[in-house]
Amino acid sequence: MIRGLLLLSIVSMCATQTPPVCDSTVTSFHPDTTNCNQYYTCYQGVATLQSCPDQKYFDASRSLCDVPENVPCTIGPCTGNTALKAVEIPNICTSYTLCVGETAYNRTCAEGTLFDSAYGDCVLASNSSCVENPCLTADPATALPTTLYPVLSSCKKYIICNKLDPVVRTCAGAAVFSRTVSDCVDPASYVCPPGTSDV
Repeated sequence: MIRGLLLLSIVSMCATQTPPVCDSTVTSFHPDTTNCNQYYTCYQGVATLQSCPDQKYFDASRSLCDVPENVPCTIGPCTGNTALKAVEIPNICTSYTLCVGETAYNRTCAEGTLFDSAYGDCVLASNSSCVENPCLTADPATALPTTLYPVLSSCKKYIICNKLDPVVRTCAGAAVFSRTVSDCVDPASYVCPPGTSDV
């Protein structure tokens, strides 16, 4: 009975698609993983959802719309699924895709937890092996190694960007990483977020 109510409440929610992260220096095209007929255009760092005309499918390998028989379309992480499963979203730790059959739902982890693909669920942030890549949202032309980002599972670690690649560093000694000032600070001046590790 409870499982049936859970499934009913899940199915009643609207499925959402996460737009791609756009590089502001190039124009690019990306498939909508929930609909073969749609795609995203990235222009000046902004993703815009568009539809192919005449019921055509978007072909990511050729960056154009074509008749369905010419396009090998895969819908997304839930394609072919017949049960209930959770799937990670690449480079995102605070949410995941819940597959109910072949239908995808975007779910968000509770505060203090992160998604972990090994568990297939949200776990305490300190127990998750997931590392978000904040460098994908930074402008490569202006991203500097002096900009520091938090490692969401830790209170001591932080990330600097080498272009689009994250490099994990650790605050020295007893210092912790403050998400308020984006720097290493004295632990007496900052309360670590719930669920984070002190290493």
